Amino acid sequence: MNITIEPGIYEEFCEYAGKKGIRVSPWVSAKMKEFIEEEREAEAEKAKRAKR
Repeated sequence: MNITIEPGIYEEFCEYAGKKGIRVSPWVSAKMKEFIEEEREAEAEKAKRAKR
């Protein structure tokens, strides 16, 4: 998988993340998992309201 990140954003992320030992790939993966979980919850809530 390839992703495109604006160079300035990437550089600034690396500046802050590097101080905390965070690497881009694990961070992106974690954020994607958070997003998926939020979307699943939103869909479940929408389905629940549709049943009413």
